Amino acid sequence: MRGLVIGVGVLLGCALTAAGQETGIDDERQERLMERYEKMVNFNLKTDHALPEGEIDSLMRSFEPLRLGDRIAAWADYFHQRGDAAYKFGLEEGGYAHDGRLVDDFSTDCILFFYRVTELGRSASALEAVQFAFGTRFYGATLEEVVSEDGRVDYDNPVHLDYSIDIIRSGIWGSEVTEHLGHLVRDMAGSSRYEKGTVRFVPTEKILFSSLRSGDIIFFVSNEETSSGRAVRESGAIIAHVGIVRVEDGEAYLIHPAAKPLPGVYEGGKVEKVLLKAYLRRIENFKGIKVCRVENF
Repeated sequence: MRGLVIGVGVLLGCALTAAGQETGIDDERQERLMERYEKMVNFNLKTDHALPEGEIDSLMRSFEPLRLGDRIAAWADYFHQRGDAAYKFGLEEGGYAHDGRLVDDFSTDCILFFYRVTELGRSASALEAVQFAFGTRFYGATLEEVVSEDGRVDYDNPVHLDYSIDIIRSGIWGSEVTEHLGHLVRDMAGSSRYEKGTVRFVPTEKILFSSLRSGDIIFFVSNEETSSGRAVRESGAIIAHVGIVRVEDGEAYLIHPAAKPLPGVYEGGKVEKVLLKAYLRRIENFKGIKVCRVENF
């Protein structure tokens, strides 16, 4: 699905079909599914975990003239400037995945952050962003498959992509543009899920930082020569972290939820912003990057 172009109508097709548009659906089932849909929306909009709809809609209007990638980066920068989105791993108790939330604007990890800012950047309203969230994170699934009767989504459902390499390859979050950012090499460490040599990336020392654009989704390739990198590989993954690029005055910055401090740069525990070159020089657990670029809705 490389380069997949997604519209809101396409993304919501499964949900709205399940909610009553499919032919032959009985009235009782239609009513049940519409109720489930409304509960999913309300669980993610009418909650203390989400920014007020009016605030989101107002910001969307102000960001509307921007290129799509710039809108995504503007949302990432907005969360950084607010400073109240704390780091919390999604599978922990109270985390978004643990609680079955599509939206949590005040506690986030790197996956939820890139989900959320791309969804906001691709949408025209707070409601539409929730619809985009369901349509992308559970692409091809129906409400019946994924959403419980109280409106929570099931991240354990197989349709949800748990590994970042699969996210990149899906095309749902834009086209992979890694080949335009420097000389590609093959990852010869592999993992239990991905065979040696099947993943290509740009090594840190070969990155063409000037080719990055605002809104790019940057995936950091784990360094198997470090204990942290080996732990990532042992879990089956290859990607160790994800963030959003914002280009300012010709320099690429990384905006990301940071679990830990970067001494002398930031305190961590929340969404942070750092010059990408400086970040990569300091973090030995990464050996390179892969990048996706969202250019279509």
